[in-house]
Amino acid sequence: MCSFSIVTIVYNDVTHIKETIDSVVNQSYKNIEYILIDGGSSDGTKEKIYDYISSYAVITQKTIEEDCLYLEASHKIYSTFTFKFLSEKDRGIYDAMNKGVSLASKKWINFMNCGDCFYNLDVLKKIIESKIEDYDVIYGNAKISYTDQDFSLIKVAPSIIQDSLKKFGANLIHQSIFFKTHIHKHLLYNTQDYKIASDYDLIYRFYSKGHSFHALPLTVSIFHTGGSSDIYGILRTNESFSIAKQYGSNIPQIFAYYLFALCKKIAKNYFPSKLLKKLLALQR
Repeated sequence: MCSFSIVTIVYNDVTHIKETIDSVVNQSYKNIEYILIDGGSSDGTKEKIYDYISSYAVITQKTIEEDCLYLEASHKIYSTFTFKFLSEKDRGIYDAMNKGVSLASKKWINFMNCGDCFYNLDVLKKIIESKIEDYDVIYGNAKISYTDQDFSLIKVAPSIIQDSLKKFGANLIHQSIFFKTHIHKHLLYNTQDYKIASDYDLIYRFYSKGHSFHALPLTVSIFHTGGSSDIYGILRTNESFSIAKQYGSNIPQIFAYYLFALCKKIAKNYFPSKLLKKLLALQR
C-alpha cells in the first residue's frame, strides 16, 4: 500500500504553521506519517505544534531532554495517520531536513515546509491513482504565490528532467517533489558546501546516479515566495552555478544560463511592480 512521509521544517513562524499543518492533516488520503522538525523556536511555534498534535492525536511516546522535545502520536480517528515531532536547535535548513529524512519510514517522502501547502486536499489521493511504482522520483506542477506582488502563476513541471537541470532546476519546485525514502536515506542534503541550493544538488545527484524521474500531470503544491531562496536569491544562483558546473558538461551553456538567472534575480529586486508581473508571467 502506498504511504507518505510528509516533512515540515520550521523555525519561529507561528503565523503560518497551522495553514501548512492543516493542508497535510486534512488530505483525503490518510496513509501519512507527518514529521515536524522545529529548530527550537522561541515565538510560540513549538507550543502551537504540540497543542495541535495533542488535540488531534494520542501521544504514544514522549521524550523531554535539555533543549530537546521528541514525541510520536497516532491520529484519534485515522489509525494510518501518525505524527513525529522533534524540536531542537539545528545547523540550518538542510540539517533540519536531514533530520526529517532520518525519521521517515514510509515509501515516499516530501518536504512541505512551513508557509507552503498542498494545492488541494486530494493531491495525495490523485498521486496514488497514477502509475508511480516504477519511478524513484516523482514531481508535479506548483502554484507560485508572489506574496509581495499580489500575483500568482502555475509553474508547469518539466516533462524532461534534463531540461530543468540545465537551467538550475527551473520550474522544479522542491515542495512538489516526492523521493523514494529508502534512496533518500543514502543521498542526504549536502550541509557542508551549500547553504541555500542543496535541494538542487540533491536532484542532480539522484539523476547522476541513474535514478528514474517521472512528471505528474497535476499541481502538487502552493509555494509562497519570500523565503530563504528569495531573500538570498543571488547566493542561491551562485551556488546553483557551482553545482551545474560540477555535474554538467556544457560549460558555455551553463554560464549563459547563469547570467540569465542572475539578471532575473536582480530584476526581482529592482524592477517596478507592474513590469515585474509581466516578466513573471512570461515564465509560465
